[in-house]
Amino acid sequence: MQVKNIETIKTFPHSMFKEIFEQPQVIKNIIGEYVDKKRKEVIFNDPDKILKKLKKINRIILLGCGTSYHAALSGKYMFSEYLGIEAEIDLADEFIARKVKTDSKTLVITISQSGKTADIIRAVRLVRKQKSFVLSLTNALNSKLDWLDNFTLYNQAGEEKALAATKTYTSQILLFILITLYLGKLQKKITPMLRIKIINGIIRLPKKINQILKQNVNLQIVANKYYKLDDLLILGKNYQYASALEAGLKLKETTYMHAESFALGEFLHGPVAISGKKRPCLVFAPLGKNYKEAKEMIKKLKKLKKKVIVITTQGNRQLIRIADKIIYTPKTLNLFNPILTIIPIQILAYHIAVLKGINPDRPRNLNKYVI
Repeated sequence: MQVKNIETIKTFPHSMFKEIFEQPQVIKNIIGEYVDKKRKEVIFNDPDKILKKLKKINRIILLGCGTSYHAALSGKYMFSEYLGIEAEIDLADEFIARKVKTDSKTLVITISQSGKTADIIRAVRLVRKQKSFVLSLTNALNSKLDWLDNFTLYNQAGEEKALAATKTYTSQILLFILITLYLGKLQKKITPMLRIKIINGIIRLPKKINQILKQNVNLQIVANKYYKLDDLLILGKNYQYASALEAGLKLKETTYMHAESFALGEFLHGPVAISGKKRPCLVFAPLGKNYKEAKEMIKKLKKLKKKVIVITTQGNRQLIRIADKIIYTPKTLNLFNPILTIIPIQILAYHIAVLKGINPDRPRNLNKYVI
């Protein structure tokens, strides 16, 4: 397979590859729609409608399916870290099965790329009957979800033809960052200085994503080395646990690899027994809040003679003599790492699928949304 760098790609052989490379523009679209760059403010349409309701909220529930659930998990961590709010999170189907009771002071945030995921639609109907306020994140204008909810934020991602979500996932995470900033100002939980710092970081995101996309050649070489793997264990903590779950899903659905994800601290409580030479570990270890724990885990894995692939921050040289392979992402605030660290995995999943002779746009047995 001929290796191509970003500058030489004139046409994209598959929609998935094209959509991965569209992510800088998608981020710019969201910024253009929801961020006032001069005032360093988050702006949502019809603010009176949402403000009046949010002031009365005392409970938040996040609902998603598949990739959208992983984005919601990042949102949960954001609300906890920046707002001091312990949001509940559930898979939409499980939420329905439990017949959860909500009320008019409950904010339910639903995430559905298509706007017509059946379990999400059923969940929205359930909570609307209980007078809850529904805020939806979707990529589909005038979808069924759009009509059923109270307020909608759009991914601004354009059509995503490939079945595996890429640009819609990173856009969902950015929308959660914006919601966090919005609530943080409303509840006076985020200082103006911190808000400005985060918004400046958002504005720099497209450039940082482009830096990762320029690693396409190196990532294709990595794919050539590992595409014959049948199994991969993936570890991450906090935001990077959400990344680990999404990485596992992306590799499963596009390459048919058995990729199993674990919370970093849980791995030694049993799952480590199944690791081995033919079942290496991928560890998310960007510099920041949970880096020391990730580094210690990598050391433990190497003492057990396990193969370890690491995703860490550019300039971090501490793991060069420890890890078997290192993939770098640009330095950023910990809040943005879920966006940046997943993109190399999207690229790897694409190249591995192609090397295996799999059409990454149409994996077997999958539909874009479940009805």
